[in-house]
Amino acid sequence: MEGDVAPFVQVNYVGKDGQGLTGLLLLDSGSNENILSPDVADSIGPLSTIENGTKQITSISQEVMVAKQVRFSFVLGDSRFDETFCLSNEPLQIPVKGMTVIGILGNVFMQQQRLVIDNSDYTLHSSEITPDNFSISDCAFFFPMKAGLKIYGIPVVPIMQNGVELVTLVDTGATSNLIANQALTDYEFKCERMEGKDAIMGVQGRVDAEDAMVWFTLLLLNGDDSVAELSCCAYFKVLPHNILTLPEDACDESGRKYPSIEILIGAPFMARQGWILDFGAKIIYKRKVAE
Repeated sequence: MEGDVAPFVQVNYVGKDGQGLTGLLLLDSGSNENILSPDVADSIGPLSTIENGTKQITSISQEVMVAKQVRFSFVLGDSRFDETFCLSNEPLQIPVKGMTVIGILGNVFMQQQRLVIDNSDYTLHSSEITPDNFSISDCAFFFPMKAGLKIYGIPVVPIMQNGVELVTLVDTGATSNLIANQALTDYEFKCERMEGKDAIMGVQGRVDAEDAMVWFTLLLLNGDDSVAELSCCAYFKVLPHNILTLPEDACDESGRKYPSIEILIGAPFMARQGWILDFGAKIIYKRKVAE
């Protein structure tokens, strides 16, 4: 697994001239779909278009992209895959030195292949977790992915702020932590705002965002199913809008509307914390370190 900040994997594929090519795919837990960049699509061997196949993808700038679906074959490790990809309308704006980023692998692919993004040693491997070889009591941090994947289609963790649980996206494809400005003010986060604004680049488009140091509290589960709190602080980019807002009819069994996602934790935070995202067992955890 490569990448100083976000996790990338190197894949091999066939070009239009029949020669072998090499590129990088970003492992993006915040995306349901696999996405292919149009600037490399022209160099790839014949891509079969899925008849009447299109997908709507919402970018970080809240713009909706309607993407054509194609089949793309590549080799990752010792395995060959033939997967459906959404063909982006614009080149993927993912700055990486050296190799070309040809696209994104989303969390559905990672679930199907039972992949593990392991920030404890910066590797990608297959899940080997079973009830017999895993105990929550051995974890310094633990939270299940299943509810988030079912409701939002992406992994989430809860942040507790002034008695309110805020749904927080766990996004390996993001190089910054993000928070909606309204969340900072509505829930009275302790924060220290910086001067100036930076551009946040998404799958399509850009958003200008302020910098802020934010103090927050993560919720985690203990081995006895009790809930504990973990105090943290980190730099965030402050956005003028939510990360993800669900349709009005997205409700639980009691009719309560599922909350919007107002906070995003990116790859650098997960890397520093040593989080492990196991898409086979559908859990996020951190191993305890022997003192």
